[in-house]
Amino acid sequence: MKELILRIYKVHHSGKENAITRIKFIIEHGWTLPDDFLCKPVDVIEREFRQIYSQLPICTCDKGGFYPTRKEEILEYRDYLRKKAIPLFERFRRVCDAHPDLANDMGQLDLFNELEWSDDEGRTNQVTHDE
Repeated sequence: MKELILRIYKVHHSGKENAITRIKFIIEHGWTLPDDFLCKPVDVIEREFRQIYSQLPICTCDKGGFYPTRKEEILEYRDYLRKKAIPLFERFRRVCDAHPDLANDMGQLDLFNELEWSDDEGRTNQVTHDE
């Protein structure tokens, strides 16, 4: 189903000007999705769609998701994510500041000092940040 959803984004929602919310996507394109998926309660459909959506190579903006077609769209997407990430770092720092006795034992505390994840092909990716 992931491939089907990606194909729909590529055909109908390429470029930021064609962004669509997840709910609107399900309503407009639901007829193309498998029946066993659509027979579930709405909250389950939305949750499962969100899980698939998070694995797709698509960008998000205030208007919804879209398949990027220009470098500028990817750069804008990076900035969009940055605006969402900064408050998370601030919350993390607030917790560390409030509990210096706990954070002190870990040395220099950074959310992404070491980050490791696996991509869709099973390759391991790692980012190490030394200050």
